[in-house]
Amino acid sequence: MTEASKIEKANALAKEVFLANLGLAGKVFEQSQDLLKQTEAKLKETESKCKDAYSKRNEFFDSLVARGEKVQSDTLSKFEESKIQLTSKIEDGKSQVVSKFKDSKSQAIAKFEELKSESNAAVEGQMKTLREGFEKVKSKVSRSADDAVEAVAEATAS
Repeated sequence: MTEASKIEKANALAKEVFLANLGLAGKVFEQSQDLLKQTEAKLKETESKCKDAYSKRNEFFDSLVARGEKVQSDTLSKFEESKIQLTSKIEDGKSQVVSKFKDSKSQAIAKFEELKSESNAAVEGQMKTLREGFEKVKSKVSRSADDAVEAVAEATAS
């Protein structure tokens, strides 16, 4: 290979490298143009969505307020319902306790009366026994007094 052909080959290779770089720059430019168009389209779409959202903000806010009112109303309703149920349970419990207390009171009074009767009967029995004993003592004392009067009368008569 001659020197002229080497230079010619080097020039051809340099030209091809230059053209490849130029082709690359063209390709980058085209892709950047496509990317710019895509970005602009997405920007317009986003801008449109923002405008829609902005225009619907009052509607959205009003729907949130309505939803909040419904949640509040439901909560108050549930609270009142729970309050009524709890009050009912408390009243039922109170009634049961009062009923049991009255039953217990009645049973206690009945037991007291029973014990009182038994106690009175026992006292009456003791009183009867004491009276009988007293009558025996009285009759013995009376006989002894009669015997003593007779003995004194006989002693004075003699």
